[in-house]
Amino acid sequence: MRKIILIAAMAVLAPTAANAQTWIAACNDGMDLQYTQTVGGKGILHIGKDDGTYQGIALVQNSYNGTVICSVGDDHTPPNGEHTLKVCADRSSGFVTLKYKDTTGQGQSISDAQPYCRAIVSLH
Repeated sequence: MRKIILIAAMAVLAPTAANAQTWIAACNDGMDLQYTQTVGGKGILHIGKDDGTYQGIALVQNSYNGTVICSVGDDHTPPNGEHTLKVCADRSSGFVTLKYKDTTGQGQSISDAQPYCRAIVSLH
């Protein structure tokens, strides 16, 4: 199933930035998550659900420093608003961080993201 998701993600991202590097981070500690992000372009987050299906979330790159790439949900947040989802892949530590902001205002700020899983982070 992961190969199908990877192929679908690459097909979606390829036209976005044909010569750009693509980061792929896949959890390897039992968590069912894959994060794919093209540098300077679009990304996608696939999260496994309890019923064996996957939820795909469109992303847009938020930051990049060569070691860590981060994206936020492509939810068209207003200029002074805060995104509800942020995901980062850290190539040096091998972690994916994921933070979902509770839109009711009861949850933590999105900047308080903690490691979500250990991951294999590869560059293509």
